[in-house]
Amino acid sequence: MDNKQERPNKADIWVNIDFDKVKHRINAVTCQIERVIQKHQLSNQARNSGKRNN
Repeated sequence: MDNKQERPNKADIWVNIDFDKVKHRINAVTCQIERVIQKHQLSNQARNSGKRNN
């Protein structure tokens, strides 16, 4: 017996995407991620400045 279900063709889902909006959103999220990383790096530097490196 073959119980495999056929996958629907998903190509039509991608047709209606507004790539400019997607690109803008990706850029916005990327900027937020970079800010978070910078905050963590600054807090780590401040925390580690009092410690000696062995």
